[in-house]
Formats: sequence, structure tokens, C-alpha cells
Amino acid sequence: MIVDLTVSNFRSIKDEQTFSLFAEGSRKHLSSNVSFPGDGKVGVLRSAGIYGPNASGKSNLLVAFQALRYIVVGSGDLKDGDAIPCYEPYRLNTKCIGAPISLEVEFFAYKNLRFVYRVLFNEKRIIEESLDYYPSRQKANLFSRKDGDSWEDIYFGNHYKGGRKRYAFFDNNSYLAKAGNSADSPEMIRAIFNFFRKDVFFLYANHEVGMLDWKNDDDLVKSVGDILSKVDSGISGLVFEENDVSSLNLPKNVPENIKKKILESESKKPVFLHKTEDGGMEEFDEDSESSGTNKLFNILPLLIDAFQSGGVLILDELDNSFHPHIAELIIKLFNSPDVNKRGAQLIFSTHNINLMSPELLRRDQIWLTEKNEGRTEFFSLDQFDSSMVKSNSPFYKWYGEGRFGAVPSIDFRAVSSILIERLK
Repeated sequence: MIVDLTVSNFRSIKDEQTFSLFAEGSRKHLSSNVSFPGDGKVGVLRSAGIYGPNASGKSNLLVAFQALRYIVVGSGDLKDGDAIPCYEPYRLNTKCIGAPISLEVEFFAYKNLRFVYRVLFNEKRIIEESLDYYPSRQKANLFSRKDGDSWEDIYFGNHYKGGRKRYAFFDNNSYLAKAGNSADSPEMIRAIFNFFRKDVFFLYANHEVGMLDWKNDDDLVKSVGDILSKVDSGISGLVFEENDVSSLNLPKNVPENIKKKILESESKKPVFLHKTEDGGMEEFDEDSESSGTNKLFNILPLLIDAFQSGGVLILDELDNSFHPHIAELIIKLFNSPDVNKRGAQLIFSTHNINLMSPELLRRDQIWLTEKNEGRTEFFSLDQFDSSMVKSNSPFYKWYGEGRFGAVPSIDFRAVSSILIERLK
């Protein structure tokens, strides 16, 4: 589970900002929305929603999680001298361009232990990197890498045990990416690497989930079909049928391994079953279903996977194509301790203020983003005075009225004047 993410100098996030899933509010209000991993002393939110105007930095906050995942998992594949692709500093201040990006994440992973990973990097180098954890109430360092350290200079704490320590890495490789992907590293390090590799999922607007990994899983296909049949989609079942790919023309310069993956992914197509009026079944393809049904079809395997693994699902624009009741259903599933027994989390952005309800989300689960002279700032409703914003306050109404900020500033008169002049 993610406890918090601290970011600075990344995209529109200039100054250090912390997005926290630590349950800071009342333990009585929607207490089932809070999980207690590890020793049970730290409450962590099962879900959190991010609101704000377009271009306020909602997506940039979510992409910061993806950048962190790349550093932990993908940077180990970079060759000597390669640029780090997720290096995207704040560009509206010349002092920030070329300056390092800072990411720090606190999370629960291996054996439900609490970890803190920090990395500082620029376009070509990992400048600093460290991993701490809490074997008890006191934090202990596992490894740390300072500016100028080579792979031979990295420091290891006394708690780093159970396998090989030193791995040769280039300046642009994170130590965690190298050690975590090696069979002879400690089990703890490999588990953290795999937490970010396998248990942190991303789904952005208009992005489809590849079906290669689940279309041959009959039980999962049945579960997805059964769920679709219970949400008023008109669907009675789901099957995958063989698809003729012999006529699929791919460019000649596509590598064979990529070509093979493409052909495998297209080898089966989903077929949605609908009951006919005379009791039979009619088959529909994806193009015949609504965009909302297709999006739910795409997201359900990720939801199920997250619940099974205790993973973190990060969704941009949860409300896109979904009826508000479907979006509410997804949030409720994550907030349900009966369904979500393994500590899965949902982090999402949305414009749907109907989801900003005290019956669905706590104050500390609702985050707002806004820009101040081009800089993204984010804060939760829990940071407002509790005597003014109570647990049962009408969040959505007050947000719509602009009481919390983070709403677009629109000059109707100026916009209409421009159009009137143009239309002359």
C-alpha cells in the first residue's frame, strides 16, 4: 500500500508537494475506508480522488507515480549515457530546468513492512538514492547512494542481509532496478522491485488494457462476463473466439518478437452475448457496445488483479465514459473490507462532483489541485478547518460553489467578446 508520495520539480509541480494516503481524519467517519497494514498502528486510505480544473496538474501528479515506477523498474535497462526518459522538470523557471527531480514514496510491501524510498535524478544521472524501512518503531537504512558514489561506493546498512549486495550500474541506473532484477539479491529487495513492477497499475483516458495475459484465463473471463451482466449493460455473458490474423499486414521492419506479440494479442477477439426476445443468444463485437461498456470491460481485469494482489490501481479520468453509478461502484468496491481484503488501493482523478459525497468518501480521501502562477499545488479537504468543513458537510455542493478553490476561472464576457468579434 502507498502511504504517501512527495514530489518536487516534476512537470507542473515545482515546489515540494506531498500527496498522502495516510488516514489523518476521524477514525469514526467511514472507518471501513481505512486499512491498517503492518502492525496495525498506521491507517492507510483504500482510495483517494483528485479534483481540479483542466490543466491544473491532476494528471501530472498521477504521472509522478509512473515516473517513480520507471526509476525503480525500468531504469536498469538504460545503457551508459542514455537519457532518463521520465526526466521532465518544471519549465517555467530557468533555475528548475536542468535541476534534479525529487521523488520520495512511503509504502507497505514485503511482509507488510513499511518502507521509504527516495531518489533524486536529472537527465543523465541518479544523483541520490536510498531505501529505509521500519523493522521496529525506529527507521533503519538498508542502502544509500550519494552524489558521486559509484556502484563500488554505495553504503549498506546492517539490516541489508540475505544475498549479494553490490551490482555494477551506470549513473542512469537505479540500484533498486539492478538489484531487484537479480536472482541472488535479498528476497526483500526483489519483493520491493516486484511490488512496483507487478502490483502498480496505470490506466489513462482512452487507453486500452492488453488482453494477452487474461483472454486465455477461463475463470477470469467468466468473472468479467458475470460482472458485466450485473451492471445493466444488457450483456449476459462473455467469450473469446479465434480471430483470423492471416490477413493482418504488418510493416516489414517490425522485429519478429514484436510481430509475434501483436499476432498473439489479435488471435482472439471478445464476443459479448445478449439474450434475444425468444430466449436465444446474439453475439456482439466490441464496436457494437457502448464506450462505457468497453471501458468497464477493459478495466475489470485490472480491478480483479488489484484485489487479488493487493495492488495499487491508478486511473486518470475515472468519470470518462462511465455513468456516475458505475464510477461509484468501483470506489465502493475498493472501500469495502469484504471485497478488498488484501489492501488494494485506488487513486483516481475525476471531474464528477457527485462522487464527492460524505457518504462515499472521507475528507482526507478528497484531494484538490490548482495552479498558482503555473505551479501545481495540491491539498485535501482534511486540511481545511474541521469546525468549518465537517465529515458530513455537502462536499460536492460547496466545491461547486467554489468554497474550496480548485475550480476553473472562466471569463464569460471576454470569451463571448472574442467570438462576437470573430463572427463579424
